[in-house]
Amino acid sequence: MKASLLWPIMPNSFWSYQETLDMAGIRSTNPPLGLITVAAMLPTDWEIRFVDRNVRCETDEDWNWCDLVLISAMIIQRQDFRELIQKGVALGKKVAVGGPFPTSVPEFALESGAHYLILDEGEHTIPMFLEALERGDETGIFRSAEKPDVTQTPIPRFDLLDLDAYLAITVQFSRGCPFQCEFCDIINLYGRKPRTKTPEQMLKEFDRLYEMGW
Repeated sequence: MKASLLWPIMPNSFWSYQETLDMAGIRSTNPPLGLITVAAMLPTDWEIRFVDRNVRCETDEDWNWCDLVLISAMIIQRQDFRELIQKGVALGKKVAVGGPFPTSVPEFALESGAHYLILDEGEHTIPMFLEALERGDETGIFRSAEKPDVTQTPIPRFDLLDLDAYLAITVQFSRGCPFQCEFCDIINLYGRKPRTKTPEQMLKEFDRLYEMGW
């Protein structure tokens, strides 16, 4: 399987720090950590191309090359998210989506034409998606109310990133939050019970980034 993983354009907002990025000659604040974590969960015999459209846009050759397009998004990326889904479908590609936005508003992705919705947390739903592909299912919605044990989460595919394009490289230590801030959807996505990685896991992630020169 040849899969293109796409991260949509992030429009300018309070969180973009665009003027700071322009002064520093950097393209984006942070990479899409969720998407490169998903990449680490895909079969090792898959060929993967990753494109952060805030750093560079994919080419026609990228579209022609792939069999499957995987797109993650937050709600602020909805316009580019929709356009990427529609372009993939128009080109005859299978389109799978996941991440915070489609998990919260799955009907938007369905109306845009996505074939597969890999919702909630990937440790549980990516295996469901892969099994559906093995069966030859043309569409599917994959959900799990169960919260995964993040001590089993693989190291993200930092090797897919252009490290020089980012202001900071993020790592994830925990999911879930005990608080109920009215402006935040974390508890809806990840629950109110924090789940944490081990110190050993975090050291391996730091070492991986250090070895890559970050």
